[in-house]
Amino acid sequence: MKITRQDHDDLNATITLVVEKDDYSDKLTEELKKQRAKAHMKGFRKGKTPMSVIKKMYGKGALAEIINKVIDESISNFLKEEKLEILGSPIPTEDQEMIDFDLSSLEDYTFKFDLGIAPNVEVAGVSSADTYTKYAINIDDELLTEELDIRRKRGGKNEEVEDTIQEEDILTIKALELEGEAIKEKGWETGFTLLVNRVADEDLKKDILTKKQGDKFRFNIYELEKDAKEDYVKKYLLNLDEEEEKEIGNEFEGTIEKVSRRMPAELNEEFFEAAFPGAEVKSEADAKAKIEEEIAAFYDDQTRSVMYREIMEELMKNNQIEIPEAFLKRWLMLTNQDVSQESIDQEFEAFSKNIGWNLMKSALVKKYNLVVEPDELRAAVRKKIEGYMKQYGAMEGMDMEPMIDRMLSSREAIEKEYSEVEADKLFSQIEKEVSVAEKSVSIEEFREIVQKLNDNQAA
Repeated sequence: MKITRQDHDDLNATITLVVEKDDYSDKLTEELKKQRAKAHMKGFRKGKTPMSVIKKMYGKGALAEIINKVIDESISNFLKEEKLEILGSPIPTEDQEMIDFDLSSLEDYTFKFDLGIAPNVEVAGVSSADTYTKYAINIDDELLTEELDIRRKRGGKNEEVEDTIQEEDILTIKALELEGEAIKEKGWETGFTLLVNRVADEDLKKDILTKKQGDKFRFNIYELEKDAKEDYVKKYLLNLDEEEEKEIGNEFEGTIEKVSRRMPAELNEEFFEAAFPGAEVKSEADAKAKIEEEIAAFYDDQTRSVMYREIMEELMKNNQIEIPEAFLKRWLMLTNQDVSQESIDQEFEAFSKNIGWNLMKSALVKKYNLVVEPDELRAAVRKKIEGYMKQYGAMEGMDMEPMIDRMLSSREAIEKEYSEVEADKLFSQIEKEVSVAEKSVSIEEFREIVQKLNDNQAA
């Protein structure tokens, strides 16, 4: 085997491989012997088929497969020896001719492959002279009171009220079909509950908020609730069976028979134990302190994530990474035969940005000698599972080890989780290397920042 390399520039090279007869002839003989031993052809005993017949039937395919293996192994060893980092994979040069293997005259074969060389990357923007913003959520007493009220309502009870109606009240309505301005004789009668906040028409909602138990109001039943489809109205507001067909008008008069309001739980020991299980909460001040702690922990992860995204965008903006574009476009065409050249051209900018970021990430991981240990990988997967389970209240006494094993049961899953943990470790290290300036923002301002980042990414 002879391999030579010709560099065209820093990013493109061609390697020429001469696969000599001695590189494959013994392997071909062994493969044909195996095929002969397995062959069971009409007119010949098993294993006694003439070699000339075996060559005719299996020879070209066997030789092509053997030479491909020789080429793959040779290129892989060559890249390791030369310490060459490449992008994509080697592809045949445009002037490489198709070879029709002739078993009657074995010879040396020449193959030429183009390589896209990964550039050497020095990442600017990760020193103490570089400053990035970490947002700090301003948690004021108004926010704490609002969150405490939500928990009190969640732990409270529904009570019937008679004198007023509020937006979060639930109304029990008795409705009669109208004909013009009058109640229709033998018209349709129905009953249902209505959350005031679900009323679609704002003027109608304002009118309802001026009423009380026993008052009446008129409405189009198909336009009463927000986003209510016809099937929903028939089933839940008109109380019709699925197969039932009735000629019923749209206009109704409703009587408010009952107003139900969620009354907040009292700030007592029973409420504190239910709302803050396992925590030492004995008073309103304790409750607000605990809520502040929870909000701060939640938004600390969120704000750190935003800072990491902004660091990534700044690094990508300020580090222009050159890549072998023409080579990569050819490689994409050859490895994605269902994709058009037009599609590749349209999406190449996003593709090249992704390559640029991966090259920077790899350079920084190498610079900081970051390694993801097996226990770190499992800990990250465990945390992810715990997050899923907490949503359904199914954490108590669960053995998560089998679940972790299942999530890491395939190479693709391991690579995905490894990449995520590696990225987290890298950004944590970058945070130590750069200067971080805190900026206080409200939750609304922070949500606007996140939305802007998402919009920019989508664009």
